[in-house]
Amino acid sequence: MTVEELSRELVRDVAPLAGRFVRELGAPYAGTVVPEETLLADAHRSLELILRLIGRLPVPEHVAGASAEIGAARAEAGVPLDTLLQAVRLDARVVWDELRLRADPGDLPSLVAEAPRVWEAVEHHSMGILAAYQQRVLEMAQARQDERARWFARLLESDGRHPDIRRQAATVLGFEEGAWFAVVAVPPGPLTALRPVREQLAVLGVRVHTQDWPAGSIVVLQLPTRAGAAAAEGWFRGVRCAVSPAVEGLAELPRAVRLAELTLYALPPDASGPLATRDLWPEIAAGMLGEFRTDLVRDALGGLGELPARDVARVLETVERYLRTGSVAETARQLYCHRNTVLNRLHQFASATGRDVMTSADATVVTLALRARAYE
Repeated sequence: MTVEELSRELVRDVAPLAGRFVRELGAPYAGTVVPEETLLADAHRSLELILRLIGRLPVPEHVAGASAEIGAARAEAGVPLDTLLQAVRLDARVVWDELRLRADPGDLPSLVAEAPRVWEAVEHHSMGILAAYQQRVLEMAQARQDERARWFARLLESDGRHPDIRRQAATVLGFEEGAWFAVVAVPPGPLTALRPVREQLAVLGVRVHTQDWPAGSIVVLQLPTRAGAAAAEGWFRGVRCAVSPAVEGLAELPRAVRLAELTLYALPPDASGPLATRDLWPEIAAGMLGEFRTDLVRDALGGLGELPARDVARVLETVERYLRTGSVAETARQLYCHRNTVLNRLHQFASATGRDVMTSADATVVTLALRARAYE
């Protein structure tokens, strides 16, 4: 008999083959959540499909869909892909062994010659299972991400005030409700630079939630301690981003998100790595002034128009250096000039604006005005 004839004979009595398949499958599938009756029913359909393909028989609809349905169902059941493919290989062995047993000794050469037809049928089934499995895994991952995104959004919308929302968000996001958190805001653009960061965080066991945002991406990190916010800056080394202060508990997380966003907006154009909120408070404050930035600049710096145009740039540079260093001597060293020159320029600024940056109150106002001026 030919392989085609043997397959047509076998397809009329698939039940014993399915039983053998389930018995031999026991060890690989130990610990899975697939009931034995399901395994038996799926084995019956799988073997019938393979035998019909080999025997060139019509394939009924309920059998034709077996590959896709089994692949999707095993993905939903959490069966590892290797375990699933091992079961498919068992399909091939069970079919081949039975064909060999039923063949007359004289038919064996023909059986071997037609073996490719058997492997093609098994491969057809295998590829259908694999495609459906991978597609379902992607769909489930997207569904989980969508659910995480929904609960994260609900947490922010409630401003962290509702205990039930906090508890559910903690469960869905995989966070501890009372842990310490930091938020990293990443501007729009290719996220390839984040791949090494994600890999490092996975190795370290850091719990993370990433969410797309109109201004880029938000990365929420559960920290081992309050001091972990400093570690977050190290994890994101080389990535242009803004890091919020550490906050305790999911109730405070919406505030950390807002702070990270404000810090992101305040990032200087030449920033090439992470900057924390603590580094940019003047820029953040200036940005929040909105329409009143012009008023602040006019109030604190408007008097510079009284100086000769050639002096304005030098005086401003000296004021900015002094505000950064807090030292006349260090300012003079950086500008390669005498300390008296620095004092003279600071005096020029004070005379023109009425603001003496050598006093803390005026230094604060002028610092904020200079940051606000950068927005114009």
